[in-house]
Amino acid sequence: MGRIVDYNLTEEIAHGIYVSRLAREVARELNVPEEAEEHVAIAGLLHDIGKLRLANYLYADIRPGSPLVVEEMKYVRMHPVISSQTLKSYGMGEDVCRIIRHHHENYDGSGYPDGLSGDNIPMGARIIRVCDVYAALTSDRPYRSRFSEEEAMALMIEDISCFDLRVFLAFERVVHRVGTSYKVDIPDSDEELCPELAVRNRRHYVRYARWKPSARHAEMSPEGGQSKST
Repeated sequence: MGRIVDYNLTEEIAHGIYVSRLAREVARELNVPEEAEEHVAIAGLLHDIGKLRLANYLYADIRPGSPLVVEEMKYVRMHPVISSQTLKSYGMGEDVCRIIRHHHENYDGSGYPDGLSGDNIPMGARIIRVCDVYAALTSDRPYRSRFSEEEAMALMIEDISCFDLRVFLAFERVVHRVGTSYKVDIPDSDEELCPELAVRNRRHYVRYARWKPSARHAEMSPEGGQSKST
């Protein structure tokens, strides 16, 4: 038995950097204020930090084509709230925390954790939503191989109701301009990237292995819809 959703710190850092770079460029494309652009970049970097607390509770056979089971999805959908609450407890600003809490909300109201729709979703969260889905689709996952840029864009267009169209069009222009140049190459091991990081990664696993989701956390995540990316 192995984890189908495994928190690899190196991969998560690479994903966060990629999302952050894309999100900053999309924010610039949309001419958002400089401070809001900075908030989006920070949120992109840290949006999935809550997965660190959930990783040790998500077990299943790792085999090609294995989907996330319902019980796993319930816990996966806690991560925006946990990410936001964790960062808030360390003094992160309210604007960044709101973006992170709502980065899995869909424009049509089918997302989570709060089922927000349209302009009720913070603009920064709408930007992160698009960039996060694209970054996830174009990356390898334990249960599937990465999609090409063209395949990822086609899949996102199939789910276009999940996205703010103005944000999506700005995102398309950014991707057309930068391609995959913002993507981070992942070393073969944490040790290759940084020996100190590898040690810290193992320490985080020990520390957070003691954490268990509470009933209150379990109730925060609806069973409702989701785009093709977790």
